[in-house]
Amino acid sequence: MRYESDSRKPHTKMYKIGNVKLDSRVFLAPLAGVTCSAFRLICKEYGAGLVYSPMIVINQLVEAPERILEIINPLKQERPLAIQLVGSDTKLMEQAVKIIDPYADIIDINLGCPEKDILALKAGAFFIKHPDQLKKIIPAVMSNTNKPVTAKIRIGWDKDSINTLQVVKQLEDYGLSAIAIHARTQKQKYTGKADWDEIRKAKEVVNIPIIGNGDILLPGNAKAMVEQTKCDFVMIGRGAMGNPYLFKRAALLLETGKGIPDVDEKMQKELFIEFYNLYQKYEKRKKFSELRQHAMWFTKGMRSSRYLRNKLLSCKTEKELLNYFK
Repeated sequence: MRYESDSRKPHTKMYKIGNVKLDSRVFLAPLAGVTCSAFRLICKEYGAGLVYSPMIVINQLVEAPERILEIINPLKQERPLAIQLVGSDTKLMEQAVKIIDPYADIIDINLGCPEKDILALKAGAFFIKHPDQLKKIIPAVMSNTNKPVTAKIRIGWDKDSINTLQVVKQLEDYGLSAIAIHARTQKQKYTGKADWDEIRKAKEVVNIPIIGNGDILLPGNAKAMVEQTKCDFVMIGRGAMGNPYLFKRAALLLETGKGIPDVDEKMQKELFIEFYNLYQKYEKRKKFSELRQHAMWFTKGMRSSRYLRNKLLSCKTEKELLNYFK
């Protein structure tokens, strides 16, 4: 389907991270359990300039590379693709980079995951609390790839230990090509208001691109973030769930200053069916529970959405789910 334009990609300008060309300033965040290849592809088709794989734990990747790559399922059609790694072991990081390098246009290092299982590995947001330990993994990535290397960070461990500027300067000194900043602390996880001012401060002290992340739910949020922080790119996470058309609306607003209406319910149903067809065509490891969860996200904003989600929960087969959504 094509809405409001004869092209899904309204972009005329070209942007870059390292030597990777991008046709939009709006990115799809790495979201575990959300960014399957079909969803990455539909977001790309509707205007995401860069899409990220879900976070890959290096320990699991090195132990079973074929299985993990099958789960991630990188596609040529979605490129440029950023593949995100998380871990803390130097040797495992070196091996992991070599495994994913052929599939990635950009290699991203997760320095912000707040979850207990990742912190137990002394990885993710652990490095924001202990930035002196970055020497264990950043050189291991940089020395094993010629691709641009980026990182995604948090602004601090908690409100009393904000250290955004220290970390971004350190990462720039290591030679990273860009830094994404989720403007929350580890303790906040995904709640509370994102502190965009930390993104602004970071942009003022480094000379590499800054990607702003946090509280981007509408096109106007993306525009406000760029205006307030001067960040180079905007990363959308939860706001994109069930809403790939958000990328086209945000990208067009950033590029031209002009907005376009959101999709109506008929278009929203068509978008899900388009996603469903991509899922059937490209996913190697189909999971009905994953498909049903996406269907539920696509009801967001519809009339009687709670009723619709309950009905979708009762579906037992893909055919039943698709027929009901139609």
